[in-house]
Order: sequence, then structure tokens, then C-alpha cells
Amino acid sequence: METNKWRKYTELEPYKRLRNEGRELLGNHVVLTVKRDGENVSLWLDENKEAHISSHRQADADNDIQNRMKATPEYLKAVECLNDEYQGEIIMYGELLKGVSPTRIEPRRKHIHWIMFDIFDVENERYMPYNWMYQVGYHYKIPVVPIMNEFIPETLSELSEKIENAKKWCKRHRREGVVGKDYHNQTFFKEKIDLPKRQKFKRLGNTRPQYPPMPEERILRALQHALDEVGVENWMDKRIAMPVVARHIATEAEEHNYDRPNNFYSYYINYSIETSEFGEER
Repeated sequence: METNKWRKYTELEPYKRLRNEGRELLGNHVVLTVKRDGENVSLWLDENKEAHISSHRQADADNDIQNRMKATPEYLKAVECLNDEYQGEIIMYGELLKGVSPTRIEPRRKHIHWIMFDIFDVENERYMPYNWMYQVGYHYKIPVVPIMNEFIPETLSELSEKIENAKKWCKRHRREGVVGKDYHNQTFFKEKIDLPKRQKFKRLGNTRPQYPPMPEERILRALQHALDEVGVENWMDKRIAMPVVARHIATEAEEHNYDRPNNFYSYYINYSIETSEFGEER
């Protein structure tokens, strides 16, 4: 089996957790689609044209998922699509619904379906645009997640407003949330209705955490590292030793979450090379 053709679906996070906190979406075409509540199940063909059913994390899903997928009316249609036109060069991703949705947000259902939400172009390593996926679904009678809104946000506040309006629709219609996609830049995110609104904290001025003072054993450790670096012959030359001492004490403080001592020079001048301890006065 050629598993290198399969690709795990992109991990989705809220837009505020994107690399640039959503700013990368500004000025780009964003498509909001409905997020269904089920299991991420994908279909693809190996080099022998054998169809494989994958879960979110496994190239070959567990038997339970495979059996439920094969029982849907969409399974044979999707396999036909893979064989007819695309010769295994795509991966079809969809949400395999359940009788009782995992979050219990969606109503109970008697008939189980697989709802397609993305198609991945293996050769070009890109998710195909929504219109292209919709046409595939239309021709093979495979349901596709609907578009809720599409727009080009100019500000973060506009982006947030569009998402919140979409989430309100989801609450009224018992849907898990929305998925946002900038197909051009392949930037995707999700927003769920069952997560609380979080307050945004801003650091005021130059305030910083109040760490406890650094214990003497940590300071001694830093001084020993500094001594090892500069050597005994250079230790009493403060022009050479002090920058190294300051750096090692700062590193020790940062690694162990201690407050840096201010009197670096006092610790340095009272450090005994012979005993690796401090003198009586500092």
C-alpha cells in the first residue's frame, strides 16, 4: 500500500491562534463554511487503484469507521469519482456523521451521511477551491458543506464581526461552528460555538512577573560556568569576566524563572575560586 499519497488533514485552530493572529487574512478572500459535527474521514486511491478509508490520524481507519463509511450512500459515489476522472490524484475529505453527534449539538439522525468539506490535489499539494469541490459534489451527487459567507476583510474587527454572525446562525441551526478558508494562501481556521469568549489581556507599561529571588546555589552555579568559560588566568580581569558573569547569571535566572540579582559585581568579587563559595561579605 502506498501510504505516502495520503495526507492528514490540516490541524485547525481559531483565527486568533494563527501565526499573525488573523492579520494574514486581511485583504484576502475568506470563505466561511459550516462545520459539521462528526468524524473526519477521507477517501483516496493507492497505486493499485484500491480505495482506502482514512480517519483524521490514520491512513487506514479502524474497522468501525470503515464499516460505517461504506454504509453511507456517498461511499460508492466517491469511489466512482476517484476512479472516473481523477485517477487517484486527489484526496476527498468529509465529515462522517453519527446518529448522536459527538458534542450533541446536532439533532439525532436516523440516516448517516458523509458530507464532503475539502479536496486535496496530491500533485500540486494544495486544497482545491470551493467552487471546484462543489462541482465534483454536484456531478457525483455527494453533499458538500454549504458556504455561509465570503468576503474580503479589511480590518480585524470586520473579520471578527463576520465570524460572530456566522456562529449565531450555527447556534440557531444546531451546527458545531464554522471553518474559514483563504484558498489562495491555503490559510484555514475554525471557530466553534461551544467555546467560551475569552478576555484579551494587555500588558500595561513595563510590568513583568514578580519572580522570587535567585537562590545562592544557582548564583554559584552561574559563576562556576562563567569561570569555566573565561579561565582562572582571566578571572580577576573584570573587563573580561564581568560580561560573562552577567550573561550566565541572566541565563540561569531565565531558565529557572528567578529574579536576576542586581549586585552582579558583589557576587563576582566575593566568589572564591578555591572553595567555589562566597566570602562573608557581599
